[in-house]
Amino acid sequence: MGGFLAKSQYLIEDNDITENSNEFGRAQVSFDLNNPIEFYRLKCENANYAQFPGGEHAFKQMLFNALKSTINQGNYSVNGTFEFVLNIDKNGNLHKFTLKPEVQNGDLLYRDLNFMFGQMKQKWIPATCNGVATDSKLRIRVNFRTENFDL
Repeated sequence: MGGFLAKSQYLIEDNDITENSNEFGRAQVSFDLNNPIEFYRLKCENANYAQFPGGEHAFKQMLFNALKSTINQGNYSVNGTFEFVLNIDKNGNLHKFTLKPEVQNGDLLYRDLNFMFGQMKQKWIPATCNGVATDSKLRIRVNFRTENFDL
């Protein structure tokens, strides 16, 4: 049966072979930032919570642009609501980021988000307790949706 070919098989010539780099489909990640920023309660009497210069809208605009340039690469299939927990130190620097929930195979997403937040150099007006600057945390929920389509 050495020379038997089924009708569905196709023999190719060298000139039929193309580069593997052609795109057959693309994934687009969209995100919704309409949820409010929530602050973790400070345990003191006269608490003032961290503020972003220009307010919440300015922070969300900066976050939107950063997400758009970082996440919209087609490298992810991200769906659902995630929480970004941001730690702001007493100097107004964003110094730590946590992604919740942790997802299976989410290492690349976490790495890219961590890099993105590390690039955000805009200082916050730090939180204060009884007039003294203090570390604080905030949370923002982001809804992600990945849409795949053929080219």
